[in-house]
Amino acid sequence: MPTPLAPPVMKRADDVFFTTLSVIMLAFVVVGFAPSYFLRGAVFATLPSLLVHLHGAAFSSWIILFVVQSSLVATGNIRLHRKLGYAGAVLAALMVIFGITATIGALRRGAELPSFFTPPSFLVTNTLGILIFGAYVGVAVWKRNNRKVHKRLMLIANTMILPPALSRIEFVQTHFYMIPVICLGTVVLLFVYDLFTWRKPLLVTVLGGLLYVAANPLMDAVQHTAFAQRAVAWAQHHP
Repeated sequence: MPTPLAPPVMKRADDVFFTTLSVIMLAFVVVGFAPSYFLRGAVFATLPSLLVHLHGAAFSSWIILFVVQSSLVATGNIRLHRKLGYAGAVLAALMVIFGITATIGALRRGAELPSFFTPPSFLVTNTLGILIFGAYVGVAVWKRNNRKVHKRLMLIANTMILPPALSRIEFVQTHFYMIPVICLGTVVLLFVYDLFTWRKPLLVTVLGGLLYVAANPLMDAVQHTAFAQRAVAWAQHHP
């Protein structure tokens, strides 16, 4: 019966796998937001409000920190990785706050939404998406001493915040099915990676993946409720 890879080989495989995916995610974010944010000077870009600036700065800092943290683990600098982890936990909490308030702010000022969004789907998808992201990160921080669990939850957490960047990439805009393909594909790739390294899917990958798969039907169901309609009406008229 096949056995898992030897620890040194597994560590090298982990270093390559998780660092590579973090860089790819950063690339998606940079390409997606380059026209509206990065190429306009990032924090110096003309944006609708201070809240949107804070939102952009927090989310950009997070994905950069994700790459840095993955690289620190790959190079064996665990001490600095842990120190930066405290800042990352605070940043993730701020992202949840800014993600929700920026969504409400967009509805309140009547911002033009992407064509695939209705006001209820925009509110529900962004709000539940960032809350689920926060839940993944929260458990990952709690399990930070369990490297297998920690790094897998952090990876899945970041798939939750990829769609806004992907939806702004020109090719994806004309092939919209690529958003779920790329995001779900990341989770499937993690499942395959577990099979390659551990010869079985790890429980954290199975449970984290199931929550990810269940998130979209959940958000779709919620956006069609009367509660979602009332929430949109409140957001649009909230002073």
